[in-house]
Amino acid sequence: MEQDNVIAAAEDILTRRYGGTQKLLDATRLPGSGLAGVYRARVASNPFLQHRSLVVKHSPETGDVLEDAAFLREVVAYQFTTSLSEDVRPGPILLGYDTAQRIIIISDSGDGNTLETLLTSRDDEQRVQILRNLGSALGRMHAGTAGKEEDYNVLFARMVRSRRGQRQVQDLRERLLMHRIRLGARMLEESGVAIPAEVAATAERIHARLLHGGNRAFTPFDLAPDNIIYADRTQFLDYEWAGFRDVTFDVGFVVGGFPNYVAARPINDDEAQAFIDAWVREVEGMWPNVLHEDTLHSSITAALIGWALSSVSILNANALGEIGQADAQLAEEFTSAGASLEAAVSADEDFEVSGDLLRPRSDGPFTQDELLVRRDLYETFDALARYATLGRDPSYLVIADWARGVAERLR
Repeated sequence: MEQDNVIAAAEDILTRRYGGTQKLLDATRLPGSGLAGVYRARVASNPFLQHRSLVVKHSPETGDVLEDAAFLREVVAYQFTTSLSEDVRPGPILLGYDTAQRIIIISDSGDGNTLETLLTSRDDEQRVQILRNLGSALGRMHAGTAGKEEDYNVLFARMVRSRRGQRQVQDLRERLLMHRIRLGARMLEESGVAIPAEVAATAERIHARLLHGGNRAFTPFDLAPDNIIYADRTQFLDYEWAGFRDVTFDVGFVVGGFPNYVAARPINDDEAQAFIDAWVREVEGMWPNVLHEDTLHSSITAALIGWALSSVSILNANALGEIGQADAQLAEEFTSAGASLEAAVSADEDFEVSGDLLRPRSDGPFTQDELLVRRDLYETFDALARYATLGRDPSYLVIADWARGVAERLR
């Protein structure tokens, strides 16, 4: 859909919802968001809609049912977060949507800096404060949405009820997080990296925490630095993977240096601790167990293991096709959901591969694409090694040594 058509459709959606004759002016396309078209537009002055500007997002169908299902999840997430009080609302509010035209209209977060920009441009002291602010904002969102999972589930059930097969597809998207952890471990093993019993046992327990257990609250789950904006307050954007999960995985994502994102300056130990401390202060009233040092360390270490293993399967595109298509459990779930496994595990044709991405650094040379991915994986495993070392149980030393070995292999 061309820009003019998207804006005209958005005007019609707003008119039907708010009345009057809504008019959007000076629409400009915003960068990012992949295939989606995202536009900022000024609202013509009228008594029915008080926002001066807003953002229109059009997510065209791709033909991949898993990819296309993200749109409905995003609508539900915005419905849920819009119902929250302003002090805990994590991002923009929903102004209108149309599922047939695949358009979402949200409030404008403004022109603040992204977390990506701030972490790159600020000095050491400022970075600590930025991450402390992030911990506080994340904690407020978690504490403010804990106990509201049933409200979210009602909205979600209502959205998928009349859409044939959509429940199965959404369930598959949720379970993909667990499959990625499992496949990542297999990829490491097939590359000659043994998985210690301590790591394997922790990875197995992660499955239950992701779906049902742990300290649960709403999370966008994609906390990449370019999806977090600092304007009048911290706002989290992009809800395509949003849902209710164990919030420790959000904490682990930041401590792990934002897996699947190559940072110019990775998160160091002091910055990570400042972030964790700020988060704990916001959630301790809701979950007193975070005040127990060993319990908190165990939960964050487990989350870091989950992110490290899942990052291997997400980023190791050349191995994912072969291993994924031979995985009977994955094939069965995709078939049940009517989704294409081949499309989900196909390697990016633009990704230049010269061999096993996980091969030892002595087995180079590596392409530029491989070096970029290896650096990302290195940062995640290095963060896991450093954090696990802080644990008092001997098992953490095993985990730390293993992660350090993987990091060294990727350096």
